[in-house]
Amino acid sequence: MSTVGAAESPKLILSRLKRERPVCFRPEEFFEENFDVDTFLALNRKSFTLESLKKDLENYSTTIQNSLVELINRDYADFVNLSTNLVGVDQTILKLEAPLIDIHADINIISQSIDSEIQLIAEKLDLRSQIRNKEEILHGLMSIEKLTNKIEQLIDNQTEEKESLFERVASEYSQLQFYVNKNEDIPFVQNTRPRIKKISDYLEGGLHKSFKSGLVNNDKNSVTQCLRIFTTLGRVDQSEQLFADAIIAPIIEEIVSKENLRNSGLEGMYCQILDALPQATALVLSLTSPRKDNELRSFDFMGNATFPTIVSKICTKTPSLFAAGDPKQFQKSYKETKKFISGFEKQCQYKERVANLRQHPSYKNFIAKWSLPIYFQIRLQEIAGSFEHQLLSPFTYNSERDDDSAGDKHRDAKYELPVTEMLELCIRRCWDDDVILRPLTHRFFKLTLQLLRRYAVWMSDIPTSSEELVISDICKAVHDSYLLVDKVPSLVQNLTAGKVPQFNQEEIVSISCKDILERVPVLADYVINVVLKNCEKALEQTQAVPRLYRRTNREMPTEPLGYVAQLVGPLETEIYNSQLPEVVKHDWCSRTAQQLVSRYSETVSEILVSLRKTEDSLAMLKRGRKSAQAATTAPTFTDEDRIRAQLKLDVSALATKFDAMSISKGEDFEKLQNLVAKR
Repeated sequence: MSTVGAAESPKLILSRLKRERPVCFRPEEFFEENFDVDTFLALNRKSFTLESLKKDLENYSTTIQNSLVELINRDYADFVNLSTNLVGVDQTILKLEAPLIDIHADINIISQSIDSEIQLIAEKLDLRSQIRNKEEILHGLMSIEKLTNKIEQLIDNQTEEKESLFERVASEYSQLQFYVNKNEDIPFVQNTRPRIKKISDYLEGGLHKSFKSGLVNNDKNSVTQCLRIFTTLGRVDQSEQLFADAIIAPIIEEIVSKENLRNSGLEGMYCQILDALPQATALVLSLTSPRKDNELRSFDFMGNATFPTIVSKICTKTPSLFAAGDPKQFQKSYKETKKFISGFEKQCQYKERVANLRQHPSYKNFIAKWSLPIYFQIRLQEIAGSFEHQLLSPFTYNSERDDDSAGDKHRDAKYELPVTEMLELCIRRCWDDDVILRPLTHRFFKLTLQLLRRYAVWMSDIPTSSEELVISDICKAVHDSYLLVDKVPSLVQNLTAGKVPQFNQEEIVSISCKDILERVPVLADYVINVVLKNCEKALEQTQAVPRLYRRTNREMPTEPLGYVAQLVGPLETEIYNSQLPEVVKHDWCSRTAQQLVSRYSETVSEILVSLRKTEDSLAMLKRGRKSAQAATTAPTFTDEDRIRAQLKLDVSALATKFDAMSISKGEDFEKLQNLVAKR
């Protein structure tokens, strides 16, 4: 099949289909690369029915098949010639196979030859490396022998000054140690060990003696040379330990003792140490500054020698210093120790030295010996225990308290309950200078929040308390809770100023204080219910009003009955005259008055209904009575008139009482007034 025919066949098919019969779709869509059957059907079924679409597709398929048959018939000769042209191809392939196999065999032979050469070269390189290693070992052994002989001659002759001799010996000895460390497993080196040990003992003994002498005599040149030798030998730690043993230890031994601690106190003992150190360390500090151009900068006599010696003596001779049994003394000792450490860090002179000191194990161990968690637990029991003890009798002062001081503080704080005063005292105690320690500020802040939370829990437990509650005490508790919300956040902010990092502590404390106010609605319901019960006792007297005027010749009432004062009395005494904040007081009075009016209205309604039934019964009885005597003149006012008038006076008196307490009467009271007014 020719390429031209294949390329033109789709166009021929399309033109023939269009000529024979138009279709409802575009045939070109089938030749698109992204052709999709579902998309094709979805697009064409909107314009044509499925039946017409099916019919056009069938016609299109028939046309394509016919076109393919015509195409094959047209190029049939080419299809026949295709098989004829392939005759003899297999013979040609066999002719090409033989030379290819020979080439592959030659390549394998060459590859094996190259691999063998590579292996041979690798073996020779390995042998060469072994020879080089043996040469290095031999060179090292020769150097060991040479250096050992040279050092022994220097020691035996000793024609130079000791300091210069030590420096030369140290330099040679440093090279000797280099070769010994590289070849330490060789028998020759093991046999030479006694000679090397003798050199090391001589060098170490003389160097130590010279260094100590230079320190004691304050010989700068001698100390400098010794330090240089220590650096060359890589024995910096030895020099620091020598300095600690020769200079620092005797001074600290004399200062740190139980007797001196009793006589001078801990602060005095620390001051003596700090006063003695500058003179003792001046020489070595001047020689070992951490400047980059100083060859002796690797020494740190303050952090690696002086401080560990001081700490070791303190821990050994005054172990009672770290006992937390007496929290007051422990807190004082800890603060004096921190002050001492701060003074010691200043004498280190450089920030690098201070940083190294704080990372030293002796520094960390010394800080860890102060049992701060135990100290906090003791303070926690002391502070929280006093508050819990007061909670056992929250409305009365404890007998163990100092009445005069407690009374003064109570008046200054303007709290109404001793438990609230104790809460503030405990919060203040958390941040007193003789209690707080800086590493424990987060714990004391948490304790402050826990105290506020404990107070909130106590507030919520008041209605369920087994004690006999007094309404005035509950009102005092509510008064104190509002005062706490206003006062404590700023109080804690002031107490923690400079003692904790700056953050929103006032906001956090405010949230805890508002948690206390969330307990107030429960107390409000309890107080209102109790006051209502007390008011209901006076409501019982309202039932006696009809008996005062039924079948009596009393005059019309002109004054309210006494039960009105008793009805409002508990509300006025327990809530209106309490120490509640004005907003809370008005809310409680209004809620109580509203419920009281509702119950009073129910009682008055019952009285009037009963009165109406009684009057109706009497009227029916009079109409049914047949009396021969002439009817008497009806009275001017009936019993119902007198009773209604009395109730109206009582309601008016109740309104006067509410007005005096600035209580809004509302719609319920208007309904009550209308109830007693209408007949």
